[in-house]
Amino acid sequence: MSMASVRFTVFTPVYNRRHTIHRVFDSLMRQTCKDFEWLVIDDGSTDDLEPLIREYEKQADFPVRYYYKENGGKHTAYNMALGLMQAPYFTILDSDDAFTDDAVEKMLLGWDSIPPQNREQYWGVVGHCIDAKTNALIGEYFPENANDRTEPLQTKGDKTSALRADIAKRFPFPEPEGTTFITESVVWNKIEKEYKQYYINYVFKIVYLNEPDSLTIAWYRDHVQEGYLSNFIWKQSIINDVGLHGVGDLRTLVQYTFYGTMCGKKFSEIVGGLHKPLYRICSAVLFVPAKLLSLYRKRSNKSKQ
Repeated sequence: MSMASVRFTVFTPVYNRRHTIHRVFDSLMRQTCKDFEWLVIDDGSTDDLEPLIREYEKQADFPVRYYYKENGGKHTAYNMALGLMQAPYFTILDSDDAFTDDAVEKMLLGWDSIPPQNREQYWGVVGHCIDAKTNALIGEYFPENANDRTEPLQTKGDKTSALRADIAKRFPFPEPEGTTFITESVVWNKIEKEYKQYYINYVFKIVYLNEPDSLTIAWYRDHVQEGYLSNFIWKQSIINDVGLHGVGDLRTLVQYTFYGTMCGKKFSEIVGGLHKPLYRICSAVLFVPAKLLSLYRKRSNKSKQ
């Protein structure tokens, strides 16, 4: 099967995960539907990953594409993948997780179940994840009327989506200097302003929770300053693209202003980064206490070193 003829791309960004990526490959080999390609973007691994992927390529009964790039973070690997995708649909399968055996089949079934005249308004088909150790659902099932709602559905737990490539290509991740991690919500929030997700109660992904070498945990531990910048961009996306809807959301504005001062943003960058005048006024009022708190936090961190 050629790459141009497949309907689906399984995209795996990987950084030093030679010891876990077999979970991805083994689960792809078990797929009941083979109408997909596996696109692996190696984000600067140093653990001799390429020979393993080349061996997988020989064994696979589906197309495998491997590309190496200098380390820049998952979001930069994602942007690179968008430029390489030819299939109309794709999903992200991290290098330490796995698919259920019928995940690709159910993802495509989800898209095919949307009436053609309504399909254009959707950008993703959303399903569930289970815990690898317990097989328990992570979170909760969608209600029966989930797809009748006009607003995005708020549910607990991990979810995973089969996305439209044409829409994703219009919304690449920002690649700011100073961080190698940008949360997916920064992009998802923007897309949700224009398109809806279609919810189906199928389990797509098997997640290995609380692993001792979790990439996210390790990243925040080893990249504290980058974490402030990443969180600043994330909170900015929530405020501008989702909006604040009550007194409780004042906390998001406080966090946004604090993270901005912690990562060295100027007053004009923090306040000017918000779209609505009311939000800018609130952030301006919060700037001085946030700055004082950030100075205290930095001194406290230095005294602990």
